[in-house]
Amino acid sequence: MTWQLLLVEDEASVREAFALRLSDHGYLVQTASSGEEALGLLRTYEPDILVLDLVMPNLTGLDVLARVKQTSPNLLVILVTARGTVKDAVEATKLGAFDFVAKSIDMEDLLHALSRATQLLTLQRQVHARSGQDADRYALDRVIAKSPATQTFMSQVRELVKNERVTVLLQGETGTGKQYVGRVIHYNGARAHKPCIEVDCPSIPRELFESELFGHEKGSFTGAAGRKTGLMEMAEGGTLLFDEIGDLPLPLQAKLLRVIEERTLRRVGGSATIPVDVRFMAATNRNLKDAVAKGEFREDLYFRLNVVTLTIPALRERPEDIIPLAMQFLTRSALALRKPVRVLGASAETLLQRYHFPGNVRELSNLMERAVLFCPGETLEAGHFPSDVRETPAQPVLSAPDPPLPFSDTVNPSQIHLSFRLGESLTDLEDRIINEVLQRSDGNKSLAAKHLGITRWMLDRRRKPAAE
Repeated sequence: MTWQLLLVEDEASVREAFALRLSDHGYLVQTASSGEEALGLLRTYEPDILVLDLVMPNLTGLDVLARVKQTSPNLLVILVTARGTVKDAVEATKLGAFDFVAKSIDMEDLLHALSRATQLLTLQRQVHARSGQDADRYALDRVIAKSPATQTFMSQVRELVKNERVTVLLQGETGTGKQYVGRVIHYNGARAHKPCIEVDCPSIPRELFESELFGHEKGSFTGAAGRKTGLMEMAEGGTLLFDEIGDLPLPLQAKLLRVIEERTLRRVGGSATIPVDVRFMAATNRNLKDAVAKGEFREDLYFRLNVVTLTIPALRERPEDIIPLAMQFLTRSALALRKPVRVLGASAETLLQRYHFPGNVRELSNLMERAVLFCPGETLEAGHFPSDVRETPAQPVLSAPDPPLPFSDTVNPSQIHLSFRLGESLTDLEDRIINEVLQRSDGNKSLAAKHLGITRWMLDRRRKPAAE
């Protein structure tokens, strides 16, 4: 792609030299000799990037930048100067400049800044090109919500999309669709036309996390050959979703807290304060309250993220949604795999309705894709699913659970009635019993241990870690 630049430089020799060099690097360059001429050109000419000299007679680069941002707020502007100061750089950043670089003969800093600007523009155009598709895919009326649990949950989501700044914490088991819900919230709100960027906290090496999130300046560490824009800046105007926020290292939790509270950031190795306008969302399958108690998560960050908490129901809690979801995944997989499958047979429906789906919606999606792959005809039947799914018996409920009641000194824990699911381990069952007793004891571990007939120390040792 050929990128169009408007180069504004009052010195003719410098202007001609820069224009020639930029043209050699594949840019289509239009020039202006003053700020006034540049503003006149911008009335009819729409460049991809504006390159501004800082020091010019009459209108300075900062003057032009301020006026341009009023009429073309999304235009990327790079300020170039031979004798700029930190104060100038800070002011340029506040006015919305994309970058502030030193003027040099080899133009190394300018070329690097232009490279980053074009990368950002490419990302923005990709996001814009997909935004119509994404807005349709994640539309509220396309979310399958046949069950009462999902309908209640979606009523909360509909209220939440009306506010485009409130911080959201998404909780739920692995595979329940936390990322999907985050995108639903984004694409149905006022920020839908802006980027929705997800930060996969567990997958980014700890030593690189700060650089990936906040960006870095040239020379800030070994290998930092140039300035890099972080994910937070790339999400400007849109949404930043931290997936599995519980795995964020404690030192970075403090820095993230500061950014959320102050809505500003500093790149690694930089001194300029950069304003950020993003909506923060976080997703986790951990109990962050327990992580706070164990010292694994900052309490102040937890309270800052916990402005609005949405708990996504597990698939076993929304059985009415299983078949509609299966049909949606069947259609999607058949199109992607170019298979003739169109119908979900009666045996397949029966199989899916009795299966307990420990992996939730993600597991259902994967099972449907695999079954469609091995189905030769138009109707998908139980025989097309893996043998371990077919052989899993339905989960009988041995006794209906009583409504949760608080413990008193006279209540016997033998009154607890829990359903046992075939395939459930003894450890999982024990953990559910302990959690039930803790709940009825209002979180009092000493009282819970007394009712269970064990010591407080044994209770702590027997509890499953929150990460499991």
